[in-house]
Amino acid sequence: MKARPDSVRRTRDLLRAAVLRGDFVDGILPGERELVGSYSVSRGIVREVLTLLRDEGLIARTQGVGTHVVAPTAHRRLEDIQDTAESKSGNLFNGRLRLTSFESTVISAPGAASRALEVPTGTPCLRVDYAAGTISGDVDAAATNYVLFPEAQRLIDTPFVVDWYAYLSSAGVKIGGSDFTVSAVLSDETLASVLRTTEGAPLLLLEQTIRDVSGRIFNYAIAHARPDRLRVVSHSVRGAATFDRTAVPERGERPNRIQ
Repeated sequence: MKARPDSVRRTRDLLRAAVLRGDFVDGILPGERELVGSYSVSRGIVREVLTLLRDEGLIARTQGVGTHVVAPTAHRRLEDIQDTAESKSGNLFNGRLRLTSFESTVISAPGAASRALEVPTGTPCLRVDYAAGTISGDVDAAATNYVLFPEAQRLIDTPFVVDWYAYLSSAGVKIGGSDFTVSAVLSDETLASVLRTTEGAPLLLLEQTIRDVSGRIFNYAIAHARPDRLRVVSHSVRGAATFDRTAVPERGERPNRIQ
C-alpha cells in the first residue's frame, strides 16, 4: 500500500528539522525500527522519508554503516549575520570556514549597485567576490560586495579573512548598522558550479546594505547560501519576559541531542 502523502510530509518535515538542528550524535540517524517507533509510522513511510532526505542531499545511507548526515548545518543568529550582536563568534563566515575563491577589483558601480549605495551610476567602488566553505571541500556560500571609498581603500590595504565583519574591523571600518533581506531562488548553472550543488537546487538569497556611524551606506552585498549548510535562528521575548535564549550552540554542542 502506498504511503499517505500527508503522513510522509509530516514525518519528512520533522526528521528534516531534526537533521538540520544537529540532533543526532555524530550525525548518525537511528535505525528504521527505532524511527518507526519514534514517529509512530509504518516502515514504508520511514523508508520513503529517508529516500526524500537522501535525494535532497541531507543524508547518505551506507550498507553496513547506517544512515548519516552528509554535512552538518551551521546555526547562525540573525543578529550575528547582521553584525548587531556584541559577540562575533557566530557570524555567517566564521572561523570554521575557509576561502575557496577570492577576487578584489576596483570598478565603476553598476546601476543596481549604485542605487543601493545611493550614489550616481559609475561611482568608483571596490568589488569583492568570494566563496567560503569547510575544510572538507563543501561550499556554504558565495558573496559579492560593492564597497565605496574611502572604506574600499582600507580594505585594499588589509589582508582578507573569511569573516566579512572581521575584515571590515581589521581595516578600521566602523559599522553603524545594516539592512538585510532574505529570500529564495533556484540555482542556475553558474551558481551550481560555485556552490557545488545541482542546477535548480533551492538557495538562500541574502541582500545587505551596511552603513557607517553617520548612516551613510558604504557597502552593498549580494550573497547566495546553500540552505542545507546555513540555518538562520532568531529569538524574541514578549512583555516582561527576562529569560535569555540568545546563545546558539555551535554544531555538535547542542544539549538536547538524541543519544
